[in-house]
Amino acid sequence: MPQTEDTVRRHHHYRCLSTGTNHFRSKLLRPLLIERVSGTKGNVQAREHIIRTLQATDMWTIELDTFSAMTSKKKQVEFTNIVATLNPRATRRIVLACHHDSKELPGFIGATDSAVPCAILLDIAVDLQKQLAQQKLNVKLKLRVNPSRNIFHTQENYPTLQLIFFDGEEAFGDWSSDDSLYGSKHLATKMRHTNVLGQHHFNQIEAIDVFVLLDLIGDKSLKFSNFVNLNARKYYNQLQEIETQLIHSYDDNEQRQRLFSSESLNDMIEDDQTPFSSFDIPILHLISNPFPPTWHKISDDEIHLDFSTIDHFRNIIKIFLQKNLHLKQHFC
Repeated sequence: MPQTEDTVRRHHHYRCLSTGTNHFRSKLLRPLLIERVSGTKGNVQAREHIIRTLQATDMWTIELDTFSAMTSKKKQVEFTNIVATLNPRATRRIVLACHHDSKELPGFIGATDSAVPCAILLDIAVDLQKQLAQQKLNVKLKLRVNPSRNIFHTQENYPTLQLIFFDGEEAFGDWSSDDSLYGSKHLATKMRHTNVLGQHHFNQIEAIDVFVLLDLIGDKSLKFSNFVNLNARKYYNQLQEIETQLIHSYDDNEQRQRLFSSESLNDMIEDDQTPFSSFDIPILHLISNPFPPTWHKISDDEIHLDFSTIDHFRNIIKIFLQKNLHLKQHFC
């Protein structure tokens, strides 16, 4: 079957997305491949890397949600969530989230858990920089042309992107409802009681179009299941469709296993999405199921990562954002 011009352009576009592995690995990921236990110098170092990378784009409004809590070890620990929003006035938001702390185990750096997810969020901020900047400019131009029309109150407004890096996902002892998810529990409550900038009766939770949580990503065995959230089913289906198109665009000698399975599960895995699940918002929990064989082991390191799998996932997420944020696709 002959290829249409649109098919050829899409093929070239998808091929362009898969570049930049060396930069991703050396500049974005490796600074995070350290012990990052909440309340330690390593955690601060990881946080500073995330903030510095986002600030370098000069595009994001960055907020730090810092608080202290008593852990199961009877120790007061300071936690800091990082929230980066492209347009803080937008009343529609696509949220991508992960946790930047690591489990308190000697020598454990948590490559899949969750240095890679954090690096993927940074990669999105850097690699889609031009497209995100153009979208931000388009919104400003609409307001300038017609200042009497507040587009943030209409259904036609552009959704914005929000990146959240949670602190304190890991338990300090055995996992329990009291000893886990410190950062996400604190931030979910705060967002529920904080209005969107410029709004008086519209809080930050209500602004979420879809909440996408990334966790345990990077092992060759990576596989996602559809944890049933009826509001998010269309987004999971969209990711499956994107992956199908993407696999067809790869060269024959670049076989990729499918990451997004058709398996639907009613059981939820407790993670940073849990505190948000009571708010009746669409939630995509993109966590490897089953967990990777390196989970909570010293072997969860760079050597055991599969960068072909990571690149494939990076491409899927970028295309997903381009579609849902209405970004202009750039072809090389």
